[in-house]
Amino acid sequence: IAIGSPMGSDYSGSITRGIISGKDRMIETDSIIAKVIQTDAAINPGNSGGPLVNLAGEVIGITSMKLATEEIEGMGFAIPINDVKNYVTYLEKGEEIKRPSIGISVIEASNKYSLYRYNINLDSNIKSGVVIVKLESGCSAEKAGLKKGDIITKFDDNKVTSISTLRYYLYQYKTGDTIKVTYIRDGKESTLDMKLIEKN
Repeated sequence: IAIGSPMGSDYSGSITRGIISGKDRMIETDSIIAKVIQTDAAINPGNSGGPLVNLAGEVIGITSMKLATEEIEGMGFAIPINDVKNYVTYLEKGEEIKRPSIGISVIEASNKYSLYRYNINLDSNIKSGVVIVKLESGCSAEKAGLKKGDIITKFDDNKVTSISTLRYYLYQYKTGDTIKVTYIRDGKESTLDMKLIEKN
């Protein structure tokens, strides 16, 4: 059941119901990937931020988006409540939510035009990953030993195939955590440990 105020306060307290089609869908939009619950309960502007509850009245998610085209109906999404709980205590205390930063600018290995602009030549068998084009002085990546031109392909056991997947997996960690980074340099795959430090 989704509860909200679709189309404004005139319809506050509106309730729609549906079924859960998936608990761990990965949705990509505007260079961001989110893990979401998919439901066919009607979601409209004004539902975002409202609760998605089960029949026991337990909040299982926070409605956040839907796919909206002429060809699609009944594909709404909610942030799983366990993900929300990770940040609620910060918000209740009025604290800023801090995400880790590794201090790099990257382009996708599949983006031939941008690679050409940065004068970066990749082996033709490299089809995915992100290429480092700039590092901030003293950042996590620089301290760990990464360099311009390195191609990041994994964080721990998670494949980094695009900028959005890099951001998604990075945000699963906290400042102070150490992660294993798999990268390619001069055609050779290597790994190193990188400690996530505060952004300058």
